[in-house]
Amino acid sequence: MLRLGSMLSLKQDWENVRNLRGIVRDAATGMPPLYFFSIFGWPSTWLTPDERFSEFRIINPWRLGRTIRFLWQISVPSIPLNPPVFGPPMLNRFFWEPSVILQRPDHIGSFTSFPQEAWFCVNGIMTNDSVAQINSAYLADLFYRPITMIWNSTDSLLVDLFECAIGKQWYYNVEPAIVAFPPLYDALKDPCKERVVVIAHSQGTIIMANILRLLKSLYVGPRPSGGDRGLLDELIPSGFAPAEFVYPDQTPVDLGDFGPIYDDELAKLEVYLFANCANTMAYLRPPAPGKLPLPWIENYGNEYDLVARLGMLAPDAATHDIEIAGPIYQRNNAWGHLLGAHYLYPIESQQRHGRRRGGEGTADPFVLLNPEAPHYPSPRLFDYINGGSPSADSAPAIEAPVVVANGHAQT
Repeated sequence: MLRLGSMLSLKQDWENVRNLRGIVRDAATGMPPLYFFSIFGWPSTWLTPDERFSEFRIINPWRLGRTIRFLWQISVPSIPLNPPVFGPPMLNRFFWEPSVILQRPDHIGSFTSFPQEAWFCVNGIMTNDSVAQINSAYLADLFYRPITMIWNSTDSLLVDLFECAIGKQWYYNVEPAIVAFPPLYDALKDPCKERVVVIAHSQGTIIMANILRLLKSLYVGPRPSGGDRGLLDELIPSGFAPAEFVYPDQTPVDLGDFGPIYDDELAKLEVYLFANCANTMAYLRPPAPGKLPLPWIENYGNEYDLVARLGMLAPDAATHDIEIAGPIYQRNNAWGHLLGAHYLYPIESQQRHGRRRGGEGTADPFVLLNPEAPHYPSPRLFDYINGGSPSADSAPAIEAPVVVANGHAQT
């Protein structure tokens, strides 16, 4: 029996390898072979009118130490675990790169604005601490919210790509997902939080897809009427970070340690995914007449972003069992994969008007590819610009009961 089980496992692993290879092949052959520009965009995007938040700032001859450290971190493999307690500090700094939770204040330096909301950012590959800070600073400036960074530290391009592969095709909970799950869970259980907003990019979308699978194991539907909210539903007090940096707990997630998630808690969760490259991103509660899908999901991708074409914009999603829930917004004829330079900046230039709250009420610079999916008149994310909030009067379009498959809702 053990031998038979091993053979079946090897067969499944081979099928996963073939499917992943097919996804990559289709994504690469279905677009012009300008793969460098697919990731880094055209040179015109390298210098923008507002360069404060551009990832290209990381290469700076006037900050040579930071530049060298970044190039080292994306080139030399490191271990995505906490360093040994008594390891040499120099080796620990360069060869151990665990995921870390960091806080970023809002645009005026406040950590306490919008106390009824919790905003998280889960980054993608090749993101060291400096790039993570640049991205989170841009989000804080664009949406006027403090940001909790689930900093998925780069362990070199090769290790990052390996983590992407096993998380995408094998649904393996890599180290960043283990670090990210508890604070997201705590925010959902916090009765003082009305919204829990997650912005994920690139590998971060794979991490978020796996976190949703963990939440699915805890999701039980409506809360029993009259039931005791229980100890786990009480407000979890915030602690104070000590002056001495301490690495986060990396104990594997045991779902038996967590209480159930109910509809009213899951309804807080909103997930906004840029260059979503996951194989599966599913609602935990599908849409139905009079009922929103849970959680709320929106996807944004540039047409010629190679990473987005591995998931949300896959040319042959059905063949490779790629299923992406939520409206899919594409920026036509657009290149580039970087969160700030190629996604947030185009949104800012089209949707931000001075300090006026909210966006322009359109989807520009994106177009909706699957209007049959539940969606608001304009992307819900844009309503948060400059400290705005979605209107209670607006309602998403839900035409009929739907089952989400391959990025498109089917009646």
